[in-house]
Amino acid sequence: MNDISRSYLAARAALPPTRLVPAWLALALDVEFGEQASAIAALWTARHPAVVREDGSTGIDDRHEEYGDLLELLLEGAATSSAHTVAIARWIALSCFGADHLWEDLGLPERPALGALIARHFPALHAKNVHNLRWKKFFYKQLCDRAQVRACRAPSCAECSEYASCFEGAA
Repeated sequence: MNDISRSYLAARAALPPTRLVPAWLALALDVEFGEQASAIAALWTARHPAVVREDGSTGIDDRHEEYGDLLELLLEGAATSSAHTVAIARWIALSCFGADHLWEDLGLPERPALGALIARHFPALHAKNVHNLRWKKFFYKQLCDRAQVRACRAPSCAECSEYASCFEGAA
């Protein structure tokens, strides 16, 4: 058994049985974040207890088309087509269905950690965010631009306490 397998098993053992992270995500978090992986996984599962099943299938309700669109957007801007990058893209796309800022929904400690993650794995998208929009808003704006929809916001923006700072004066 290698170190990654041991780390994954330890992280799974530390989580309550109803909050297990699928193998593909546990491996991606371990590779990406090392010692912080189990903390990020625990935060993520607390925010998304039923989003991903152990078999890797999703339980994301009737917005499943958005998941596919978000995943496609991320993969188009990916630096590589590696299994690791695909797993990171899946994690980000699934996390977009959370109710808070994307970095919080991912279980990351701060927004700059998300920016660094996107710059590393999705440099084409990172380069497009020239106005430093919040990432969830940016992704949904990209999808709206593709669909030629003028007014656009992420699914949970209206409930956010920072709504005015993102949308004040926006057309």
